Amino acid sequence: MKSVRAFTLVELVMVIALSGIVLLMVTSIMQRPLDAFVDQSRRSELVGQAAVALNRMARDIRLAVPNSIRQSPDTRTLETLNIRQAGRYVPNRAGGESLRFSSEPDGCETSSGRCDGFQVLDPALSVTGARWLVINNIGATSGSVPTAGGNVWAYANPGVITPTGTTFSAAASANETQVTLNLPGSDFAFAYASPQRRFYLADQVIGYRCNPASSGGKLLRYTATALSASASNTAPAEAVPVASHVTACSFAYQPGTPQRPGLVTLSLTLARDGESITLQQQVHVDNAP
Repeated sequence: MKSVRAFTLVELVMVIALSGIVLLMVTSIMQRPLDAFVDQSRRSELVGQAAVALNRMARDIRLAVPNSIRQSPDTRTLETLNIRQAGRYVPNRAGGESLRFSSEPDGCETSSGRCDGFQVLDPALSVTGARWLVINNIGATSGSVPTAGGNVWAYANPGVITPTGTTFSAAASANETQVTLNLPGSDFAFAYASPQRRFYLADQVIGYRCNPASSGGKLLRYTATALSASASNTAPAEAVPVASHVTACSFAYQPGTPQRPGLVTLSLTLARDGESITLQQQVHVDNAP
């Protein structure tokens, strides 16, 4: 009969001890790489979140009506007037370069002869969703207060933006579109002609409010369909977060000059579980109305 060999108790204890030593060595060797991988994953997540938020801000800034960017008194709110459509207009008054609207039934240099509209050399222009017509917004301010008649944030007649409540309709022909305005008042005139006869149809105000950790730790985005005299230091209740874990942020707007475009500098710091990242982005702004 053949004998059967098995582990002795001593051999079993030795195997367990050696296995523990090997496991301890492997754990100590792999701990740092594993920790580094977890930290890197956390940082990558923060970087991705900040990059998406800043890119979305940059896109909205580039779609702003020229010279419509403004900040709140505490500089943590940034607002723009969003462009829905844009193009080049044909003056509706003989001998003029701008637009003037009235309830007069005729007497204007439009294809229909009416004074409540203007022509656009684009047969595919859509006015759906438009709330304001803007021409040559020079962004005039007195100190930090927008100047009435020279800034979209301060309505006047004559001015650079049609009154809130104006509605638009469009009739296309072979080579152009006739845009008709229904004004809440009897008439309106633009204060300045655009050197390039540019016009902008705007549909909403887009705002970003940064609340660092002490105020909620979020970057919020909101929209509005009314024009206010100044940007608020608080976001409306319906604002939606575009970034969380925010510990610091800054927005800086440098208006353009005839020699250079405007510049918006954005900085966003996010932190979580001991990891912190800061991203900065600069956006060149078209300031040629």
